[in-house]
Amino acid sequence: MRDLDRGAHQQRHALGDGALAVAGRTEDEQRSARHHGAADLVDHVLLELQGAERLLQRGVGDIGLARGLRADEGEVVVEVDWAGPEVARLHGGHLRRTLPARARHRVAHADRDRTALQAGLVGEAHRVHELALLEFLDQRLEGLERKPEPGLDRGAAQLVGEGQRPQEEAGDQVPPDVQILEFLGGLDRAGLHRRANIPIAARLNAPDTEGTSLVKSKAPVPEYAAIDLETTGLDPARDRVIEVGAVAFTPAGVTASMERLVDPGRSVPEPVLRLTGIKAEELRGAGTEETALAELGEFLRGRQPVGHGARLDVDFLTAAGHWNETTEILDTLDLARILMPAAPSHSLPLLATDLGFSQPRPHRALDDADATRQLLLRLRDEAAALDENLKESMLALVAPYAWPIARFFADALAAPNPDSTAASAPRVHTHHAAKSGLPPDDPDLVAALLGPEGPLAGVLPGYEHREPQLQMLLAVAQIQARGGSLLVEAGTGTGKSLAYLVPSIARAVRHGERVVVSTDTHTLQEQLMGKDLPGLREWLPWNFKACLLKGRSNYVSLRRWRRYLGEPCQDSDDLRFKLKVLVWLHSTESGDRSELRLHGREEVFWARIASDPMDCVGIHCTKEDCYVHRARAEAEAADLVVVNHALLLADAEIGGGLLPEFDHLVIDEAHHLEDAATRGLRQEVDGPGLQALLERLGGSRESPSGLLAELRRQPHLGASDEAFAEAMPLTLATAERVRELFASAVTWVASRLNDSERREESLRLTPPLREDEGWERVRLEGENATTSLAALDGVLRRAVGGAREWLGGSEPDQSVRELEIIRGRLQGATTLLGEALLEPDPNRVYWFTLAARSENLVLRAAPINVGTLLRERVYSERRSTVFTSATLAVGGSFDYFRSRIGLGPQAEELILPSPFDFLHQALVCLPTDLPTPEHEDFDRGVEQIVAAIARRVGGRTLVLFTSHRQLRDVHAALKQRVDLDDVLILAQGIDGQRRPLLKAFEEAERPLLLGTSSFWEGIDVPGERLSCVIMVRLPFPVPTDPVYAARAERVRDGFTQLALPQAALRLKQGFGRLIRRSSDRGAVVILDNRILGRDYGQAFLDVLPPASRFVGPSEEISDRVGEWLED
Repeated sequence: MRDLDRGAHQQRHALGDGALAVAGRTEDEQRSARHHGAADLVDHVLLELQGAERLLQRGVGDIGLARGLRADEGEVVVEVDWAGPEVARLHGGHLRRTLPARARHRVAHADRDRTALQAGLVGEAHRVHELALLEFLDQRLEGLERKPEPGLDRGAAQLVGEGQRPQEEAGDQVPPDVQILEFLGGLDRAGLHRRANIPIAARLNAPDTEGTSLVKSKAPVPEYAAIDLETTGLDPARDRVIEVGAVAFTPAGVTASMERLVDPGRSVPEPVLRLTGIKAEELRGAGTEETALAELGEFLRGRQPVGHGARLDVDFLTAAGHWNETTEILDTLDLARILMPAAPSHSLPLLATDLGFSQPRPHRALDDADATRQLLLRLRDEAAALDENLKESMLALVAPYAWPIARFFADALAAPNPDSTAASAPRVHTHHAAKSGLPPDDPDLVAALLGPEGPLAGVLPGYEHREPQLQMLLAVAQIQARGGSLLVEAGTGTGKSLAYLVPSIARAVRHGERVVVSTDTHTLQEQLMGKDLPGLREWLPWNFKACLLKGRSNYVSLRRWRRYLGEPCQDSDDLRFKLKVLVWLHSTESGDRSELRLHGREEVFWARIASDPMDCVGIHCTKEDCYVHRARAEAEAADLVVVNHALLLADAEIGGGLLPEFDHLVIDEAHHLEDAATRGLRQEVDGPGLQALLERLGGSRESPSGLLAELRRQPHLGASDEAFAEAMPLTLATAERVRELFASAVTWVASRLNDSERREESLRLTPPLREDEGWERVRLEGENATTSLAALDGVLRRAVGGAREWLGGSEPDQSVRELEIIRGRLQGATTLLGEALLEPDPNRVYWFTLAARSENLVLRAAPINVGTLLRERVYSERRSTVFTSATLAVGGSFDYFRSRIGLGPQAEELILPSPFDFLHQALVCLPTDLPTPEHEDFDRGVEQIVAAIARRVGGRTLVLFTSHRQLRDVHAALKQRVDLDDVLILAQGIDGQRRPLLKAFEEAERPLLLGTSSFWEGIDVPGERLSCVIMVRLPFPVPTDPVYAARAERVRDGFTQLALPQAALRLKQGFGRLIRRSSDRGAVVILDNRILGRDYGQAFLDVLPPASRFVGPSEEISDRVGEWLED
């Protein structure tokens, strides 16, 4: 210990000189060191670790918080209060160092701005964020395993282990590992992992040396101006403003307001008049749009504009020339998503209702503006009531920026807490009362639970006796008891979720046999986890554990989050996302992205923080703070695990490891299984992506500074230095070969495709195409590229092997792990290129996809038959497997489904009758006089009949297309019709995507929705909101789709064996959008006359439920539909 104390004394002496540089340098050398940035100095310290053992464990022990980081006469001063000893585990054993009670480090430099840039430090007035320093050092320390430098004798190595260092130069020298320990000690390392259940980022900003907290600082409160526009429609280029409202205010109260009606100079659609309550005569003779918007511009002068979902308002103001592009509006929709993530809806009327403030006239400009004012003030209170530590982190994050959202939080977070008890209130966890006993073992007794006399009948909300549900429950219980496979078609309204959940839970609890339930859509997962399982947990007379397990990328990585958080925000969207995640991390237990409800660019930002094997640190992971580890541990302890098809199939492909061991499998939405398997087993490689991997590895000819160069600078990997040196030029040469390959392939593929308006075109590599004259050039370039990639892989194999040998049995550091992952991805690309271009596998299909009007070419491959894989890796290892869906059978037969998923004839079958009275609830209309879909007049006929039905029934209609082009053409024609002015016309890809369109459809009074493939299923709009479904064409698969075309070539008759049953099931799914409840009533109209005029039409009629039917002229269809709904 005396030696250690002496080392500490020498350390204090050296640090008192105000430098991290090694003692013994000349004065000129020390002066020169002052011109290094912080990054250079820390790198120098790391290089001084040659011959020393690598720090394996960082941040353990009771570390004190850095007192401050501040600028002092050109230097960044780090003041550290040590609260206890720091433990460093070295290769030769454990070493405990007692550090001085207080140490002061001066990192000298001349150019503060350059230092901030080099070190990646974020701050204002040279205040340095602790987290950025932490991540900066993480990048250099994470996973390093240092061996004694060759030439360092045993005695020297022993000195290192004793806290000393060989004297290479005159003068005392502080051991570098001690220096790094001290530097790390100034960072709130322990705070990162202090609370396993609520893992939030460590404090970003340390108080200054006077101890002033950022929360106590008070930014000037701006004057806000909440605005709202009412318009004739949603298109700023065509529609006009009809009302302007604005309210100026501060937290103290309203300071001014304005309200103006505007004459649009045209008729206003009836739905807009009804929605707003404005009368047409009120607008005639009102002021002009120019005058009203100019007045609004004056009103906004010197005030911060505020709006709710304000993008549309800004677009109208911009189109009219009354918006300064440098002005940024503060959007309360964004603030609500940050501060109220759990709200069921963030629409202004529903938020007003939830928060209890008034909105007397919704959809009037002044009232909406005032509601926005009230919402902003409520959100300000929500921010002020946040946990103090969270507020510190948020304040530090917004401090460097002047965007409106940053100024809002700077004001709101510094405001007094309106309810001091709210922020500190403990989280409440619901504990269910203890239950005793086991489920019955007899399947009949299990089924009786849901019978009319069973215990659940009197307690389940909305319970109604359904005989088909009991039949399915009994069948599932029996197959799980005796083993085997079961196919169940159970239509909408059967209650199939409870029919398989109840027996599965009983089996798992009674016999300890875990059940996995796999679904295809998030919608069904949310139903199971948010409604069905919580209900059963409450009402079943025994306890059980159920959990949801998702793929890795659905969970946040705290390591990646810390790195991303430490980077400067590129724009206000970036800042908004970081604030949103900060608040979310303070409360989330799952780390699951679905809780965030991401929007727009947030998907891109999420990719920066999602868990990724590239950033996994293996045994060094703090597992209590790893959400992926937590989710998998929860699954290991669960009786029932809910997953999606993609995760189920990924687990099967790698032979297990992603899912816990399980005995029984229930596959819901089983009609998607083949497509899900095809997607999961599909491989692809694109030129830019492959080039990016190679550039990460070796840089470029202009700047050869990639991962290989980084590894060469690490002395502990010296044994691999020769391989690294050899790999660098080979990487650059390989990148050139890859570039030449994809350049040739783009030229050839483009020459083989027709000009098209499609977003992308595909070209399947068939034997005849491989005889094409231009193909030979592509093949030769492919041979060159794969040869070069294979040579590079050999060198990388030696490099990785040498590094691992040098490291012994220790976990490789982050750089070596990244090298291994890149090598694996390059191997996959090499294999795919070799197969597709040189030696194709006859059991796989290969094709190029070229994006429209670009050179973005992707090479893809997929198995032609996935049934064998599914049978061998998914079903065969399970005691029982249940397949269920509303659409499995074609014409009363499961043969098509069996053939596609590799299921033999031994599987049991059950087709359940629908609980609905289709004869009295549904009408099917088949017009007889429309032209065929290939005829040029077909689109005109579609437009006319859609318009007639929409007028007759007041919207409330869903139109299903199979072609995006046709949807766009019909939409454009419908928008030109004046007889549909009172109908809200919504189109997929034009007015938005699935989720917001469905929301708008459900909320509008007279909606007409046009959709394509994703709208044919998974839509649940019960009641009168959806009264008519129009199917434009029979939903045959695209014959040129590479996978379909390859599969069709493998059967005797591709049309009757594949295309026809696939389209029939799709039609059945489309029909299922209509009747969702026993009280629903509606009509289905099929405009494709091939259902009547072709021999195969009967196959489609056979899959439709036994509904009422009208076959006749198209001009009568709208009246028949209207009368049916009025009856």
